[in-house]
Amino acid sequence: MDSFEALRKILIDELKVSADLVRPEASLEDVEFDSLTLVELTVILERDLGVDVEDHELRDLPTLADVARLLEDRVAQEAV
Repeated sequence: MDSFEALRKILIDELKVSADLVRPEASLEDVEFDSLTLVELTVILERDLGVDVEDHELRDLPTLADVARLLEDRVAQEAV
């Protein structure tokens, strides 16, 4: 499963975001994230993917595709 699909599954299954909203070009605002939801996402990412990401890092990314790229980079860094 690629990083966007892993993120998509978490957003839909864990955070109950409508599947229609979860597109690579969507922003965190488009999927109706607030600061609490961002913190929840960081906890889930660490629990499910073993990726340590701070909520402020996610907040600054323009799209879900960018969030997926960050996850991919972090997984690659931790594998080294």
